[in-house]
Amino acid sequence: MKQWIIFIAGFLSFLAIVLTILILILGNKPFSDVEKTAIAQVKDENLLTEVSRSYVYSSDQKSVTVIGTDSEGKLKAVFVPISGQELSETDLDGKITAQEARGIALQDMEVKEVLHTKLGREENKTIWEVVFLTENDKLNYVYISAEDGSIWKRILNL
Repeated sequence: MKQWIIFIAGFLSFLAIVLTILILILGNKPFSDVEKTAIAQVKDENLLTEVSRSYVYSSDQKSVTVIGTDSEGKLKAVFVPISGQELSETDLDGKITAQEARGIALQDMEVKEVLHTKLGREENKTIWEVVFLTENDKLNYVYISAEDGSIWKRILNL
């Protein structure tokens, strides 16, 4: 009887691990596919020669942000809309960096953990989205202008 209990417990543990891995892989697949398509489009149109980073940015208009260097070696970001609108791009030389945006957003805040910092487009402006948790586990979004470092919008204590 004890062997059956051990066998069932072991089998259920194995099954839980396999299901967790499967859910994580399948859940991330749509994001991976969209990112790969966006990177291919940016390279096909010769907007960037090297890609250093890409991620999905969600706002009113979902897009993939692809960051890299162009043929002249300039650092650029290309915003590839998911729903068929036109690409837009911006030079990142002379703009606020992710680290600077984080510093501005987290100033005078009690931060427990920074969840992410993403570059995106909001109302035809290039914006850094800084998402973090405060010490009391409240979720916060701070949007920083990449042009001048001003705070564009704050959504605090969710």
